Amino acid sequence: MQNKRPRILCTRPLPESLLEMATREGVDITVEAFTAIHPIVSKEVWDIIFPLLQQRITLVFTSAHAVEILENHYLHQPDTYYVPGRLWNICCLEAGTLDAVKEALPQCTIKATAANATALANAITALGDVREVYFICGKQRRDELPTILQEHNITVHELVVYENAATPAKLDAAAYDGIFFFSPSAVQSFFSVNTLPAATVCFAIGETTAAALRTIASNKIIISESPSAYALLAAATAYFNKP
Repeated sequence: MQNKRPRILCTRPLPESLLEMATREGVDITVEAFTAIHPIVSKEVWDIIFPLLQQRITLVFTSAHAVEILENHYLHQPDTYYVPGRLWNICCLEAGTLDAVKEALPQCTIKATAANATALANAITALGDVREVYFICGKQRRDELPTILQEHNITVHELVVYENAATPAKLDAAAYDGIFFFSPSAVQSFFSVNTLPAATVCFAIGETTAAALRTIASNKIIISESPSAYALLAAATAYFNKP
């Protein structure tokens, strides 16, 4: 066991329940957001979404932010709350994104889930009956999912509903034993003004974020078993508490 409590910098906000859990597990977490989510609300996107409310379609989500913005800024209009009913089929990432779908679209059918975008694309193609999808995403989305779907002759309609803006902050990186990263955008924002000591461990929420880290840093990278903040904490606890 280590003699001191590990100090972790988390690059996005965390639920209070997770911070309390970390304290009980002997891990001290400092939160400093390195990105900010800005909804993109446009008449053009609404004009596409509105007719789809009464159609049987497949929606794809790789971010909880996309789910929440679709609900709060498009389905929830000033005078009406639109409910798509059971016609919408959903394919999404596991963990936080899946939780957001269940919360915002409980009446919809979840057809496929996966731990990362590549696996999700493969799961969608494996369904065999999907010919087109509506990909609700951010402005900085990765290429893997739409590329794989298009290679399998699945039409991808992209509806961009948010952007992930960098909010870099210079800090004493040597004060931390580990850093939690949740997206390539956060990786780029952090390293735009900071460097890491060789001993600092980077914890990535998935392979895509880990790949972004490998292009910038040579530090040890640990990927969580599932794409959630709780899984990242579990990975850090297991690493720092190992004999």
